[in-house]
Amino acid sequence: MNMNFIEKWMVNRSCTGKSGKKLAGQLLAHAGLEKPAKFLDIGCGRGVVTRFLAENYEGEFYGVDIDPDELEMAREQSDPERIKYQVADARSLPFEERTMDVVIAFGVLHHIADWHKAVAEIGRVLKVGGFFITAEMVYPEWVTNMDEKSSFRFGIYNLDTEKLVRLIQDEGFVTLHKEENKRLLWKEFQAVFEKKYEKAWSRV
Repeated sequence: MNMNFIEKWMVNRSCTGKSGKKLAGQLLAHAGLEKPAKFLDIGCGRGVVTRFLAENYEGEFYGVDIDPDELEMAREQSDPERIKYQVADARSLPFEERTMDVVIAFGVLHHIADWHKAVAEIGRVLKVGGFFITAEMVYPEWVTNMDEKSSFRFGIYNLDTEKLVRLIQDEGFVTLHKEENKRLLWKEFQAVFEKKYEKAWSRV
């Protein structure tokens, strides 16, 4: 779902970009990357985190987002030789199986009603030995229900983090880091997973 103009303003503020880059660096430290890697930034928006990756790590860099206007701004600020951007839905990624070393998705899953499909796609495109790095805002059901009935929707959905971890484990991942922090109206969830095995089974 595309963001409304208020949410675009919120996520594109300079302070939000700085916190996103800082978080990416902190979470990537758990992966312990030692060689060039192939990175995919899902829901990259204007490419702030994608450019941070390209400036601080070696490898290939890809950013996908469902909003072509945000991607156009990302292209204007990025080196086309370093970063490739593409319009794509997280539930149907335009990449072959086992092609990515690192997939990052910040603030993406809670905007997808059937987010388990995005998890399956992430599991599909990551190589065994690759890493999935995520950070999400988890809202209580009464907030997501209120948003669904609103005429000015933000498009937020209930994200069951326990189910998320189970589904990721089903995709062959192990948890390297997981942290949850409660706020007034939501919970912050961040985690780093390593794909150790091929997919075992599906709970969906």
